[in-house]
Order: sequence, then C-alpha cells, then structure tokens
Amino acid sequence: MMISERWSGQVRQTDCAPDLDDAYDVIVVGLGTAGAMAAIRAARLGMRVLGVERMHAMGGAGTLGGVTGYYFGTRGGIYEEMDRQTAELEAASFLKAGGVNAAAKSIVLERAAAQAGVDFHYESVVLGVIMEGRRVVGLRWTGPLGIRRSGCRVLIDASGEAEVCALAGCETRQGRDIDGQVQPFSNVVQRLSGHKVVHHYTDSGYVDAADPEALSRAIVESSLLETHLKPVYEEEPLLLKVVPQLGLREGRLIVGEETVTFHDFIEERYSGQPLFYAYSNLDNHSKDIAFESEAQQDWTVVAGLWGLNFTVPIPMGSHIPRGTEGLLVAGRSLSLDHDLAGCIRMKRDMQKSGEAAADMAYLSIRKGCSLKELPYEELRPLLEETGCLERDKGVEFKDSSMPAEHGYLTRKWLTDPAEIRQELAGTKPGIAIWSARRLGGQLAAELREWMAEAAEEEEEHLMKHSAMALGLIGDPAAIPALRRIVEERDMFVPYTSRKYNQVRGYAAIYLLGKLRDKQIVPELLRILRDPDALPDLPPEERNWEFISDSQELYFQYASYSVMALLRIGDGHPELRDSIAAAIRDWLGQPELALRISFKGSRVIKYAMQDRTRMIVEKHLSGWSRSVSEAP
Repeated sequence: MMISERWSGQVRQTDCAPDLDDAYDVIVVGLGTAGAMAAIRAARLGMRVLGVERMHAMGGAGTLGGVTGYYFGTRGGIYEEMDRQTAELEAASFLKAGGVNAAAKSIVLERAAAQAGVDFHYESVVLGVIMEGRRVVGLRWTGPLGIRRSGCRVLIDASGEAEVCALAGCETRQGRDIDGQVQPFSNVVQRLSGHKVVHHYTDSGYVDAADPEALSRAIVESSLLETHLKPVYEEEPLLLKVVPQLGLREGRLIVGEETVTFHDFIEERYSGQPLFYAYSNLDNHSKDIAFESEAQQDWTVVAGLWGLNFTVPIPMGSHIPRGTEGLLVAGRSLSLDHDLAGCIRMKRDMQKSGEAAADMAYLSIRKGCSLKELPYEELRPLLEETGCLERDKGVEFKDSSMPAEHGYLTRKWLTDPAEIRQELAGTKPGIAIWSARRLGGQLAAELREWMAEAAEEEEEHLMKHSAMALGLIGDPAAIPALRRIVEERDMFVPYTSRKYNQVRGYAAIYLLGKLRDKQIVPELLRILRDPDALPDLPPEERNWEFISDSQELYFQYASYSVMALLRIGDGHPELRDSIAAAIRDWLGQPELALRISFKGSRVIKYAMQDRTRMIVEKHLSGWSRSVSEAP
C-alpha cells in the first residue's frame, strides 16, 4: 500500500501501513455543484458515504459562488427536487433572490445529505491518496476533527480541479493547445435592490486554480475591482458582499478512458451510451479567439455559430481516469478537450455528472466489477429512474437567437442547394455556411457559380458568404473574393448568433491563412503596421460585449493577421524569414498597445502583448526546429 502526497508542489509516493481509521463504500471529495449530488445520490442508493468539502457549505458555484441562475443545461435528475425544495424554503423564510436562492439551497442540500446518511465534513482538505498499485483505496484528509485515514471502494473526485486525480498520478491536461490558457474566471457581487437579493458578475481575469498563491491573489484582487467595490454606496443596489468563491470556468481536465472532443462532435462521431446529455452553446468567454483551435474558429468565426446551442452525449469513459481503478471524476474536470470545456460545464449538467458518477459507483460496488466494465444496459435504468438521462433524447441544435414556444427554434443542417443559396444571400448565413462545409465537394461547383453570379449582379452577401463557405472546405477558388473582403476592411457583422458575431473582414483573414495564400502577406503587414487605417465599426449595441472600442477591433484584426501570417509561413518556407522579421519588428514597437476587455465590462482591460509574443515565438521556434531537423 502506498500514499501519494504533494510536497513542495511535487507529487511523491511512499509506502504506508495498511491501517485505516474508518471505511466507506464511496468517498466524495468536493461537495460543490457535482459533488453534493454525487454524495446524496450514492447514500440514497444505500452506500456508506463520506463527503469532504474545503468550504463551509455545499453547492459550490450555485451557493457560495453566487451563480444562482441557470445558463442552459438539460432538465431532469435529483437536482430538480433540490431546486423545488429551495423555492419552497425561500418563500417561507428568505428574501426573494434572483434564480435559485443560494442560501436556501445550501440548507436544502445539507438536509438532504443528512437525511440520506452522508457523513460530511466542512473546512476539510485532502492530504494524500492511498493506493494499491493503480487502484485508489482511500484518502488521507484533515478537518476540524484532525487528520484521518479513510478507506473506500470508489472515490469520486468532484474537486473541480481534478485534485485527487493529480495526486494519484493520473494524466491531466489544461487549457488550449497553443498556450495552455484556460477561460477567464468571474466573481459575483451580491446586492440588495428593492428588498430583493440580486447577483451581478463580470469576467475578471485569468488564473491557474491549481496554483494556491495565484488563486489567493485572484480572489483578493478581483474583489477590489471598480466593477465590484465602489468608494460609496449611496443608492440602490446596495452592497451585501462579494461572494467567497470564484466562478472558475475551466481548469485541469482528466485524460479519461474516453475523451469527448469538439472535432469528433462536428464530424458527428457521438457516443451511443450516454450517462446524460449536456446542452449549451460553445460558450468561450475569451476574446482572443484567433489563438483557439481551427475547429473552434471554423465554427464561431467563419460560420458565426457561437449562439447555436447543441446537446452532447456524455459517455461513461469521460468520468474514468485512464489507467486507474476505483476512481471517478464528476464535474468540470471530465475528459474533454478545451473547446468543449466551454460547453460542458453548465450547472444543470454538472449536477447530472455528479449523480451519474454515483450511479456508476453504486453499480460497480454492487456487481463487484471494474468501473470500465460496467454493463450499460444495467446502468441506463438507474439514470432514467430520476431523469438524469432523458428517454429518447438525441443530438439536436437550437438557435438561441430565435425563441420558440418551448425554448428555442430547432435547426437542422440544410441539404437543398436552393435553401443554402437563399441563406447565404442574407444577413444570417451561419447555418448555410456550415451546411456547405458538411456537404464539402458535393456543393463546390454551385458555390463557385453563385459567387461568380453574385459578383456580376452585385449581390454582396451571396458573393462573400459563398466565398467563405468555399474557403471553409479548402477550395482555392475562394481566394480572390476573400482578398477583396480583407482589402475593403469589411466591417459587416452577421446576425447568425444572438451576440458575439464576428466581423467578416477578419474572418476572411483567418480563411486566407488556412488556404496559405502568400499574396495576401503585404496586406496583412499593412494591417499590423497601421492601426488607424481600420474604419470604425458601426456603433451597434448588439456586439459591444465582444468589441467595445477601436482598440479591441484592432486587436482582433491584428491577432488574426499574425496567425494567418504564421500559417502562410508554414506552407511557404521561403517566406519564413521575412514573416518572422516583420512580426518581431511589429511586436517590438514601444508604442504598440494590444488590449482587450473582459466580457460583461468595458472597464477591465487586459494587455495582450506578452501573450501574443509568447505564441509567436513558440511558433517560430517550430520553424527553426524543422530547419535543423531537415536532412
């Protein structure tokens, strides 16, 4: 038997005696959004459950984090029972609050856990993981009662940062491929307005939540921002508090037995054995989308589908760390890629993740089988019993800009060329552009024909959107029209999504980079060198959250130009030296200012020079290696 602990930031494994203070069927680490549901569900299924929570209440983001509303996610599961009880308790005993009352819900969760028999401990932290080979068999932890060693048959890591998995030596990943950056965090301020408790938040910065010093600084510094802490509160809304828990959107992700990726999703490779369905849009809160994956840029920049909601089936293997027994993950550390981490993190779905993990633990213990070998035909009825898994659910797409009787309008991909042409000719072309991508070469001839006809008849949208669809499928026939869009500094912003639509001019820059068009290089360098040459973006309130001023508009054009130049250099080695010199010269200008604001505020600015420089130098070093490795 070994114990795996962290000393001075490094994981160290040492032999340990097999003696334990107590034994449980299931230990849940973290009683937040996912963990509270995991503990309650496992105990209701007859398991002896220990819950370990570092904060002073259950519920995580929805209680101590002050995120009281629901942003999408699917219905069903035991969380709905908790929310109904919360509404009843609020009506009887609390001031009315927006969303699901945070204080009332923490009480409801605590009551439910106690009634189910969960042995839960607050202000308690994990010290080490007890293992036999690659099997997790217990936990060393400390709390108000002192240091304990507790055994278990299954441990559920619902810490939000895969803390137990990291201690156990499981493989994890973090952030996007290009630089490891996760999404921005937010923090919530609680106010009193007209005898009602309201919650307000803005995105406030970036933090590696696995770094305790960085996390502590982020908590303090974000609470002091002028968006949250005013010098004087003379009028409503009055300040009640800044909540004690940051709204962390992304952190460590495990590498599981199965990984759910956005690339697989858009190629329509779905799991046929879901635990539940997640539901949202690709809700990336970062503004440096030029540094995201090509799959994400194809979807959100070219097609403008940020606001298209979709359901994703979440399989068992996404909850099981690869190569480890007796250990499950619940919550936002599932085995996903960075792209889908922006979608599969909503509170409803994370509560379902906790419930599903409890069902998996219960069935594994009852049958005496490995978590990897659970019979899905026996697990599915447990999931359907509470509505965690909805019967007859499948992958579907909803347009969040188009309300319908029950939610939003269901959209299907287009296959009729006439329908695709009609939508390409309009101001909401995204579904048609992506439908053309799905059809690929089957539609290329029609797209070329429409582009040529529209150019003659001066049908601007049809010509330009046909070119974008062609560019997305890799057809070089799109290049002349895309160059024209860039040369015009086209500032048109489509209406495909309810917000966060992207400017057509820099969408064309992105596509020309994908197509490795070397003739656009001088134009891209002009964009970098002359920020004042960009025309003003029409002052439309619908897009202010993404581009709030001319400085942000320049950053978008500049960042897409830099990444396009690097891609062009990938395809044309003879241009690499001149491209590298030009970008370095631009980044070295003392007057260069690259700044973005965070979503929800025009006040908080974030400097992007260092990040841009780091990404550029990393890419250029790859060019140097390719030269040195050449035969």
